[in-house]
Amino acid sequence: MSANTESEPVNSESDSATASGRTYKQRRRRAIASAWAGFAIDSFSIYVVSTALLPAMGYFQAKLSAEQLSIFVGMTLGATLLGRPLGALIFGHFADTIGRRRVGSITIYGFGTVSFLMACLPGAEAIGATLATSLLIGLRFVEGIFLGGEYTAATPMALEYAPPKRRGLIGAMIQCSASFGPFVVAILVTLVLTFAPNAGLHSPYVQWGWRIPFIIGGVLAFIVAFYLRRQVEDSNIFKETARSKAPLRQMLKGKSGRAFIQSYFMMTGIFFASNMLGSVMPQFLLKNKGYTASDLAHTQLITAWPAVASYLLYGFLSDKIGRKRALYIAAGVTIVVSPITLYLIGSGNVHGWLNLTLLGCLTGFAIVGSFGVLPAYINERFSTAVRSSGWGVAYSTAVIVPSFFAYYQVWLGHIMPFAWTAGVMTALGGLFILFASMSGPETHGLDMHALEKVVGAES
Repeated sequence: MSANTESEPVNSESDSATASGRTYKQRRRRAIASAWAGFAIDSFSIYVVSTALLPAMGYFQAKLSAEQLSIFVGMTLGATLLGRPLGALIFGHFADTIGRRRVGSITIYGFGTVSFLMACLPGAEAIGATLATSLLIGLRFVEGIFLGGEYTAATPMALEYAPPKRRGLIGAMIQCSASFGPFVVAILVTLVLTFAPNAGLHSPYVQWGWRIPFIIGGVLAFIVAFYLRRQVEDSNIFKETARSKAPLRQMLKGKSGRAFIQSYFMMTGIFFASNMLGSVMPQFLLKNKGYTASDLAHTQLITAWPAVASYLLYGFLSDKIGRKRALYIAAGVTIVVSPITLYLIGSGNVHGWLNLTLLGCLTGFAIVGSFGVLPAYINERFSTAVRSSGWGVAYSTAVIVPSFFAYYQVWLGHIMPFAWTAGVMTALGGLFILFASMSGPETHGLDMHALEKVVGAES
Protein backbone atom coordinates (compact mmCIF):
# COMPACT_ATOMS: atom_id res chain seq x y z
CA MET A 1 0.00 0.00 0.00
CA SER A 2 2.80 2.31 0.99
CA ALA A 3 4.80 1.44 -2.11
CA ASN A 4 1.82 2.16 -4.33
CA THR A 5 1.26 5.49 -2.64
CA GLU A 6 4.87 6.53 -3.14
CA SER A 7 4.92 5.55 -6.77
CA GLU A 8 1.84 7.56 -7.78
CA PRO A 9 3.47 11.01 -7.88
CA VAL A 10 6.36 9.67 -9.96
CA ASN A 11 3.98 8.15 -12.49
CA SER A 12 1.92 11.31 -12.48
CA GLU A 13 4.94 13.48 -13.21
CA SER A 14 6.11 11.13 -15.95
CA ASP A 15 2.67 11.07 -17.55
CA SER A 16 2.50 14.85 -17.34
CA ALA A 17 5.90 15.24 -19.02
CA THR A 18 4.93 12.78 -21.74
CA ALA A 19 1.65 14.58 -22.35
CA SER A 20 3.46 17.92 -22.42
CA GLY A 21 5.97 16.65 -24.96
CA ARG A 22 3.19 15.20 -27.09
CA THR A 23 1.30 18.50 -26.99
CA TYR A 24 4.39 20.46 -28.00
CA LYS A 25 5.04 18.17 -30.98
CA GLN A 26 1.42 18.61 -32.04
CA ARG A 27 1.78 22.39 -31.81
CA ARG A 28 5.00 22.16 -33.86
CA ARG A 29 3.32 20.10 -36.59
CA ARG A 30 0.43 22.55 -36.79
CA ALA A 31 2.73 25.56 -36.98
CA ILE A 32 4.82 24.00 -39.76
CA ALA A 33 1.73 22.79 -41.66
CA SER A 34 0.09 26.22 -41.49
CA ALA A 35 3.29 27.93 -42.66
CA TRP A 36 3.55 25.47 -45.56
CA ALA A 37 -0.08 25.95 -46.58
CA GLY A 38 0.05 29.74 -46.17
CA PHE A 39 3.06 30.08 -48.42
CA ALA A 40 1.57 27.66 -50.96
CA ILE A 41 -1.46 29.96 -51.27
CA ASP A 42 0.90 32.94 -51.34
CA SER A 43 2.76 31.38 -54.27
CA PHE A 44 -0.51 30.41 -55.94
CA SER A 45 -1.60 34.04 -55.81
CA ILE A 46 1.67 35.37 -57.24
CA TYR A 47 1.94 33.01 -60.19
CA VAL A 48 -1.73 32.61 -61.12
CA VAL A 49 -1.23 35.54 -63.52
CA SER A 50 1.67 33.96 -65.42
CA THR A 51 -0.25 30.71 -65.93
CA ALA A 52 -4.01 31.24 -65.68
CA LEU A 53 -4.27 34.85 -66.85
CA LEU A 54 -1.41 34.95 -69.36
CA PRO A 55 -3.44 33.24 -72.13
CA ALA A 56 -6.33 35.67 -71.45
CA MET A 57 -4.44 38.98 -71.33
CA GLY A 58 -6.37 40.11 -74.39
CA TYR A 59 -9.36 40.46 -72.08
CA PHE A 60 -7.63 43.50 -70.54
CA GLN A 61 -5.42 44.64 -73.43
CA ALA A 62 -6.15 43.43 -76.96
CA LYS A 63 -3.65 43.18 -79.84
CA LEU A 64 -0.40 43.13 -77.89
CA SER A 65 2.91 42.30 -79.55
CA ALA A 66 5.17 39.71 -77.91
CA GLU A 67 7.34 42.46 -76.39
CA GLN A 68 4.30 44.45 -75.15
CA LEU A 69 2.81 41.30 -73.66
CA SER A 70 6.07 40.65 -71.83
CA ILE A 71 5.98 44.16 -70.34
CA PHE A 72 2.29 43.90 -69.37
CA VAL A 73 2.75 40.55 -67.66
CA GLY A 74 5.84 41.93 -65.96
CA MET A 75 3.82 44.91 -64.71
CA THR A 76 1.15 42.71 -63.14
CA LEU A 77 3.77 40.59 -61.37
CA GLY A 78 5.81 43.68 -60.53
CA ALA A 79 2.80 45.37 -58.90
CA THR A 80 2.41 42.41 -56.57
CA LEU A 81 6.10 42.33 -55.74
CA LEU A 82 6.16 46.10 -55.10
CA GLY A 83 3.29 45.76 -52.63
CA ARG A 84 5.19 43.18 -50.60
CA PRO A 85 7.71 45.57 -48.96
CA LEU A 86 4.92 47.78 -47.66
CA GLY A 87 3.15 44.71 -46.28
CA ALA A 88 6.35 43.51 -44.63
CA LEU A 89 6.92 46.89 -42.99
CA ILE A 90 3.37 47.07 -41.66
CA PHE A 91 2.73 43.48 -40.68
CA GLY A 92 6.32 42.65 -39.68
CA HIS A 93 5.99 45.24 -36.90
CA PHE A 94 2.77 43.68 -35.66
CA ALA A 95 4.05 40.11 -35.96
CA ASP A 96 6.91 41.06 -33.60
CA THR A 97 4.61 42.91 -31.20
CA ILE A 98 1.21 41.19 -31.09
CA GLY A 99 2.09 37.72 -32.40
CA ARG A 100 2.87 35.69 -35.52
CA ARG A 101 -0.35 33.66 -35.48
CA ARG A 102 -2.77 36.58 -35.38
CA VAL A 103 -0.98 38.53 -38.10
CA GLY A 104 -0.71 35.43 -40.27
CA SER A 105 -4.46 34.83 -40.28
CA ILE A 106 -5.29 38.49 -40.97
CA THR A 107 -3.00 38.67 -43.99
CA ILE A 108 -4.23 35.39 -45.50
CA TYR A 109 -7.84 36.54 -45.18
CA GLY A 110 -6.70 39.75 -46.87
CA PHE A 111 -5.21 38.30 -50.02
CA GLY A 112 -8.01 35.74 -50.23
CA THR A 113 -10.49 38.62 -50.42
CA VAL A 114 -8.46 40.34 -53.14
CA SER A 115 -8.42 37.12 -55.15
CA PHE A 116 -12.23 37.10 -55.12
CA LEU A 117 -12.28 40.73 -56.26
CA MET A 118 -9.93 40.03 -59.18
CA ALA A 119 -12.21 37.21 -60.31
CA CYS A 120 -14.96 39.82 -60.75
CA LEU A 121 -12.95 42.28 -62.89
CA PRO A 122 -14.53 43.63 -66.10
CA GLY A 123 -12.50 43.71 -69.30
CA ALA A 124 -11.45 46.26 -71.92
CA GLU A 125 -14.63 45.87 -73.95
CA ALA A 126 -16.77 46.80 -70.95
CA ILE A 127 -14.83 49.69 -69.36
CA GLY A 128 -11.90 50.40 -71.67
CA ALA A 129 -8.37 49.02 -71.69
CA THR A 130 -6.89 51.75 -69.48
CA LEU A 131 -9.36 51.31 -66.61
CA ALA A 132 -9.42 47.51 -66.89
CA THR A 133 -5.64 47.37 -66.75
CA SER A 134 -5.48 49.87 -63.88
CA LEU A 135 -7.93 47.86 -61.78
CA LEU A 136 -5.99 44.65 -62.35
CA ILE A 137 -2.64 46.20 -61.49
CA GLY A 138 -4.11 48.10 -58.52
CA LEU A 139 -5.61 44.96 -56.99
CA ARG A 140 -2.37 43.10 -57.56
CA PHE A 141 -0.57 45.82 -55.60
CA VAL A 142 -3.02 45.54 -52.69
CA GLU A 143 -2.70 41.77 -52.80
CA GLY A 144 1.07 42.18 -52.62
CA ILE A 145 0.71 44.08 -49.34
CA PHE A 146 -1.10 41.15 -47.73
CA LEU A 147 1.28 38.61 -49.31
CA GLY A 148 4.27 40.48 -47.89
CA GLY A 149 2.61 40.46 -44.49
CA GLU A 150 1.89 36.73 -44.52
CA TYR A 151 5.51 35.80 -44.98
CA THR A 152 6.70 37.92 -42.06
CA ALA A 153 4.63 35.84 -39.64
CA ALA A 154 4.30 32.20 -40.63
CA THR A 155 7.87 31.17 -41.44
CA PRO A 156 9.55 32.67 -38.32
CA MET A 157 6.88 31.03 -36.15
CA ALA A 158 7.45 27.60 -37.71
CA LEU A 159 11.25 27.85 -37.52
CA GLU A 160 11.08 28.90 -33.87
CA TYR A 161 9.42 25.52 -33.26
CA ALA A 162 11.90 23.55 -35.40
CA PRO A 163 14.65 21.37 -33.85
CA PRO A 164 18.09 22.95 -34.44
CA LYS A 165 19.46 19.98 -36.40
CA ARG A 166 16.49 19.95 -38.79
CA ARG A 167 15.80 23.66 -39.15
CA GLY A 168 17.32 23.82 -42.64
CA LEU A 169 15.19 20.95 -43.90
CA ILE A 170 12.02 22.31 -42.27
CA GLY A 171 12.68 25.74 -43.75
CA ALA A 172 13.11 24.08 -47.15
CA MET A 173 9.87 22.13 -46.68
CA ILE A 174 8.01 25.39 -46.07
CA GLN A 175 9.74 27.10 -48.98
CA CYS A 176 9.08 24.24 -51.40
CA SER A 177 5.39 25.02 -51.14
CA ALA A 178 6.29 27.82 -53.58
CA SER A 179 6.34 25.12 -56.25
CA PHE A 180 2.97 23.69 -55.22
CA GLY A 181 1.26 27.02 -55.92
CA PRO A 182 2.06 26.96 -59.66
CA PHE A 183 1.42 23.20 -59.66
CA VAL A 184 -2.15 23.64 -58.41
CA VAL A 185 -2.69 26.53 -60.83
CA ALA A 186 -1.50 24.31 -63.68
CA ILE A 187 -3.96 21.55 -62.69
CA LEU A 188 -6.81 24.05 -62.54
CA VAL A 189 -5.96 25.62 -65.89
CA THR A 190 -5.68 22.19 -67.50
CA LEU A 191 -9.13 21.26 -66.19
CA VAL A 192 -10.73 24.57 -67.11
CA LEU A 193 -9.39 24.43 -70.67
CA THR A 194 -11.16 21.09 -71.18
CA PHE A 195 -14.57 22.77 -70.96
CA ALA A 196 -13.67 26.43 -71.67
CA PRO A 197 -11.42 26.51 -74.77
CA ASN A 198 -9.02 29.36 -75.45
CA ALA A 199 -9.55 30.43 -79.07
CA GLY A 200 -9.44 34.21 -79.22
CA LEU A 201 -10.86 37.22 -77.43
CA HIS A 202 -14.47 35.99 -77.28
CA SER A 203 -13.69 32.39 -76.41
CA PRO A 204 -14.98 30.94 -73.11
CA TYR A 205 -11.57 30.84 -71.42
CA VAL A 206 -10.73 34.48 -72.18
CA GLN A 207 -14.17 35.73 -71.13
CA TRP A 208 -14.73 33.75 -67.94
CA GLY A 209 -12.61 30.60 -67.64
CA TRP A 210 -9.56 32.40 -66.22
CA ARG A 211 -11.68 33.55 -63.25
CA ILE A 212 -12.07 30.05 -61.83
CA PRO A 213 -8.49 29.70 -60.48
CA PHE A 214 -8.84 33.10 -58.77
CA ILE A 215 -12.07 32.03 -57.06
CA ILE A 216 -10.57 28.73 -55.92
CA GLY A 217 -7.49 30.58 -54.66
CA GLY A 218 -9.71 32.79 -52.51
CA VAL A 219 -11.54 29.79 -51.06
CA LEU A 220 -8.28 28.01 -50.21
CA ALA A 221 -6.92 31.16 -48.53
CA PHE A 222 -9.98 31.42 -46.28
CA ILE A 223 -9.65 27.76 -45.26
CA VAL A 224 -5.95 28.17 -44.34
CA ALA A 225 -6.60 31.41 -42.44
CA PHE A 226 -9.42 29.80 -40.45
CA TYR A 227 -7.18 26.85 -39.52
CA LEU A 228 -4.32 29.16 -38.52
CA ARG A 229 -6.62 31.26 -36.36
CA ARG A 230 -8.14 28.28 -34.53
CA GLN A 231 -5.47 25.55 -34.37
CA VAL A 232 -2.03 27.21 -34.11
CA GLU A 233 -0.21 28.86 -31.19
CA ASP A 234 2.78 31.18 -31.10
CA SER A 235 6.07 29.50 -30.15
CA ASN A 236 7.35 29.34 -26.57
CA ILE A 237 10.44 31.36 -27.42
CA PHE A 238 8.26 34.17 -28.77
CA LYS A 239 6.03 34.09 -25.68
CA GLU A 240 9.08 34.24 -23.40
CA THR A 241 10.83 37.10 -25.25
CA ALA A 242 10.38 40.71 -24.21
CA ARG A 243 8.61 42.72 -26.94
CA SER A 244 10.30 45.62 -28.66
CA LYS A 245 8.22 48.78 -29.04
CA ALA A 246 10.01 49.59 -32.30
CA PRO A 247 11.23 46.29 -33.82
CA LEU A 248 12.01 47.84 -37.20
CA ARG A 249 14.28 50.48 -35.65
CA GLN A 250 15.96 47.87 -33.45
CA MET A 251 16.39 45.54 -36.41
CA LEU A 252 18.40 48.14 -38.32
CA LYS A 253 20.95 48.62 -35.51
CA GLY A 254 24.22 46.82 -34.81
CA LYS A 255 24.57 43.17 -35.79
CA SER A 256 20.94 42.95 -36.88
CA GLY A 257 21.53 45.87 -39.24
CA ARG A 258 24.47 44.07 -40.83
CA ALA A 259 22.41 40.90 -41.06
CA PHE A 260 19.67 42.87 -42.80
CA ILE A 261 22.05 44.21 -45.47
CA GLN A 262 23.42 40.74 -46.13
CA SER A 263 19.91 39.23 -46.29
CA TYR A 264 18.71 42.00 -48.60
CA PHE A 265 21.43 41.30 -51.17
CA MET A 266 20.84 37.55 -50.94
CA MET A 267 17.15 37.94 -51.59
CA THR A 268 17.73 40.46 -54.39
CA GLY A 269 19.78 37.80 -56.12
CA ILE A 270 17.23 35.05 -55.67
CA PHE A 271 14.42 37.27 -56.97
CA PHE A 272 16.37 38.18 -60.09
CA ALA A 273 16.69 34.46 -60.77
CA SER A 274 13.22 33.34 -59.69
CA ASN A 275 11.46 36.03 -61.75
CA MET A 276 13.08 34.56 -64.82
CA LEU A 277 11.72 31.16 -63.83
CA GLY A 278 8.22 32.20 -62.79
CA SER A 279 7.39 34.85 -65.37
CA VAL A 280 9.87 34.91 -68.25
CA MET A 281 10.26 31.18 -68.83
CA PRO A 282 6.49 30.67 -69.44
CA GLN A 283 6.61 33.48 -72.03
CA PHE A 284 9.67 31.94 -73.70
CA LEU A 285 7.91 28.59 -73.82
CA LEU A 286 4.80 30.05 -75.45
CA LYS A 287 6.92 31.70 -78.17
CA ASN A 288 8.00 28.29 -79.45
CA LYS A 289 6.24 27.09 -82.56
CA GLY A 290 3.33 24.76 -81.81
CA TYR A 291 3.57 25.25 -78.05
CA THR A 292 0.14 26.20 -76.63
CA ALA A 293 -1.40 27.40 -73.36
CA SER A 294 -2.44 23.81 -72.65
CA ASP A 295 1.14 22.68 -73.20
CA LEU A 296 2.30 25.29 -70.67
CA ALA A 297 -0.12 24.00 -68.06
CA HIS A 298 1.05 20.43 -68.69
CA THR A 299 4.70 21.50 -68.46
CA GLN A 300 4.14 23.21 -65.12
CA LEU A 301 2.55 20.04 -63.78
CA ILE A 302 5.95 18.42 -64.30
CA THR A 303 8.43 21.20 -63.53
CA ALA A 304 7.16 21.67 -59.96
CA TRP A 305 8.66 18.36 -58.82
CA PRO A 306 12.35 18.90 -59.69
CA ALA A 307 12.03 22.30 -58.01
CA VAL A 308 10.67 20.65 -54.84
CA ALA A 309 13.57 18.19 -54.94
CA SER A 310 16.02 21.10 -55.23
CA TYR A 311 14.55 22.92 -52.21
CA LEU A 312 14.70 19.81 -50.05
CA LEU A 313 18.17 18.76 -51.23
CA TYR A 314 19.78 22.09 -50.36
CA GLY A 315 17.86 22.46 -47.11
CA PHE A 316 19.06 18.99 -46.09
CA LEU A 317 22.61 19.80 -47.18
CA SER A 318 22.59 22.97 -45.11
CA ASP A 319 21.91 20.87 -42.00
CA LYS A 320 24.79 18.53 -42.87
CA ILE A 321 27.55 20.70 -44.34
CA GLY A 322 26.48 24.18 -43.22
CA ARG A 323 24.29 26.96 -44.57
CA LYS A 324 27.09 28.81 -46.34
CA ARG A 325 28.55 25.81 -48.14
CA ALA A 326 25.10 24.81 -49.36
CA LEU A 327 24.55 28.36 -50.63
CA TYR A 328 27.89 28.36 -52.47
CA ILE A 329 26.91 25.18 -54.30
CA ALA A 330 23.38 26.38 -55.10
CA ALA A 331 24.56 29.77 -56.37
CA GLY A 332 27.25 28.14 -58.50
CA VAL A 333 24.73 25.83 -60.17
CA THR A 334 22.44 28.81 -60.86
CA ILE A 335 25.26 30.78 -62.49
CA VAL A 336 26.45 27.92 -64.71
CA VAL A 337 23.32 25.98 -65.69
CA SER A 338 20.32 28.30 -65.91
CA PRO A 339 21.67 30.77 -68.55
CA ILE A 340 22.18 27.85 -70.92
CA THR A 341 18.76 26.30 -70.40
CA LEU A 342 16.92 29.64 -70.58
CA TYR A 343 18.68 30.49 -73.83
CA LEU A 344 17.74 27.14 -75.35
CA ILE A 345 14.09 27.67 -74.36
CA GLY A 346 13.98 31.26 -75.62
CA SER A 347 15.89 30.77 -78.84
CA GLY A 348 13.17 28.77 -80.55
CA ASN A 349 15.69 26.17 -81.70
CA VAL A 350 14.41 23.39 -79.41
CA HIS A 351 11.21 21.73 -80.55
CA GLY A 352 8.69 19.40 -78.97
CA TRP A 353 6.81 19.50 -75.69
CA LEU A 354 9.01 16.87 -74.03
CA ASN A 355 12.29 18.60 -74.86
CA LEU A 356 11.04 21.97 -73.69
CA THR A 357 9.60 20.47 -70.51
CA LEU A 358 12.90 18.77 -69.67
CA LEU A 359 14.69 22.09 -70.11
CA GLY A 360 12.10 23.72 -67.85
CA CYS A 361 12.70 21.06 -65.20
CA LEU A 362 16.46 21.60 -65.32
CA THR A 363 16.02 25.38 -65.14
CA GLY A 364 13.81 25.14 -62.06
CA PHE A 365 16.17 22.75 -60.30
CA ALA A 366 19.13 25.06 -61.00
CA ILE A 367 17.45 28.28 -59.87
CA VAL A 368 15.53 27.51 -56.68
CA GLY A 369 18.19 25.69 -54.65
CA SER A 370 19.24 28.81 -52.71
CA PHE A 371 15.63 29.27 -51.65
CA GLY A 372 15.89 25.97 -49.77
CA VAL A 373 18.61 27.36 -47.47
CA LEU A 374 17.61 30.99 -46.97
CA PRO A 375 14.57 30.59 -44.64
CA ALA A 376 16.69 28.93 -41.95
CA TYR A 377 19.79 31.02 -42.54
CA ILE A 378 18.12 34.44 -42.52
CA ASN A 379 15.86 33.66 -39.55
CA GLU A 380 18.91 32.50 -37.61
CA ARG A 381 20.54 35.87 -38.26
CA PHE A 382 17.97 37.83 -36.19
CA SER A 383 16.92 37.78 -32.55
CA THR A 384 13.34 36.81 -31.67
CA ALA A 385 12.26 40.37 -30.87
CA VAL A 386 12.96 41.49 -34.45
CA ARG A 387 12.89 38.20 -36.38
CA SER A 388 9.64 38.82 -38.27
CA SER A 389 10.74 42.33 -39.21
CA GLY A 390 14.22 41.20 -40.24
CA TRP A 391 13.10 38.21 -42.27
CA GLY A 392 10.00 39.81 -43.77
CA VAL A 393 11.47 43.20 -44.64
CA ALA A 394 14.67 41.74 -46.10
CA TYR A 395 12.66 39.22 -48.12
CA SER A 396 10.12 41.73 -49.40
CA THR A 397 12.19 44.87 -50.00
CA ALA A 398 14.54 42.77 -52.08
CA VAL A 399 11.81 42.30 -54.69
CA ILE A 400 11.85 45.98 -55.69
CA VAL A 401 14.87 46.13 -57.99
CA PRO A 402 14.22 42.73 -59.66
CA SER A 403 10.50 43.53 -60.13
CA PHE A 404 11.38 45.76 -63.10
CA PHE A 405 12.92 42.81 -64.90
CA ALA A 406 10.81 43.33 -68.03
CA TYR A 407 12.41 46.73 -68.60
CA TYR A 408 15.91 45.36 -67.97
CA GLN A 409 15.22 42.70 -70.58
CA VAL A 410 14.16 45.31 -73.14
CA TRP A 411 17.33 47.31 -72.42
CA LEU A 412 19.56 44.24 -72.65
CA GLY A 413 17.77 43.30 -75.86
CA HIS A 414 19.37 46.32 -77.54
CA ILE A 415 22.88 44.97 -76.92
CA MET A 416 22.34 41.20 -77.21
CA PRO A 417 19.80 38.71 -78.60
CA PHE A 418 16.63 38.86 -76.50
CA ALA A 419 16.83 35.12 -75.85
CA TRP A 420 20.03 35.71 -73.83
CA THR A 421 18.56 38.37 -71.53
CA ALA A 422 16.90 36.03 -69.03
CA GLY A 423 20.05 33.97 -68.64
CA VAL A 424 22.19 37.06 -68.03
CA MET A 425 19.89 38.28 -65.25
CA THR A 426 19.74 34.82 -63.70
CA ALA A 427 23.53 34.63 -63.59
CA LEU A 428 23.61 38.12 -62.04
CA GLY A 429 21.23 36.87 -59.36
CA GLY A 430 23.49 33.91 -58.64
CA LEU A 431 26.47 36.23 -58.20
CA PHE A 432 24.51 38.35 -55.70
CA ILE A 433 23.76 35.23 -53.64
CA LEU A 434 27.34 34.00 -53.81
CA PHE A 435 28.99 37.24 -52.66
CA ALA A 436 26.35 37.93 -49.99
CA SER A 437 26.87 34.44 -48.56
CA MET A 438 30.57 35.13 -48.19
CA SER A 439 29.93 38.24 -46.09
CA GLY A 440 28.15 36.63 -43.12
CA PRO A 441 28.77 33.99 -40.43
CA GLU A 442 27.78 30.33 -40.34
CA THR A 443 24.68 29.70 -38.21
CA HIS A 444 23.51 26.11 -38.68
CA GLY A 445 22.89 23.89 -35.66
CA LEU A 446 22.45 26.74 -33.19
CA ASP A 447 19.65 26.56 -30.63
CA MET A 448 17.27 29.51 -30.90
CA HIS A 449 17.51 30.18 -27.16
CA ALA A 450 21.31 30.21 -27.31
CA LEU A 451 21.14 32.27 -30.49
CA GLU A 452 18.81 34.69 -28.70
CA LYS A 453 21.46 35.44 -26.10
CA VAL A 454 24.20 35.97 -28.69
CA VAL A 455 22.26 37.94 -31.29
CA GLY A 456 20.09 39.79 -28.80
CA ALA A 457 23.11 41.06 -26.89
CA GLU A 458 24.78 42.37 -30.04
CA SER A 459 21.79 43.78 -31.95
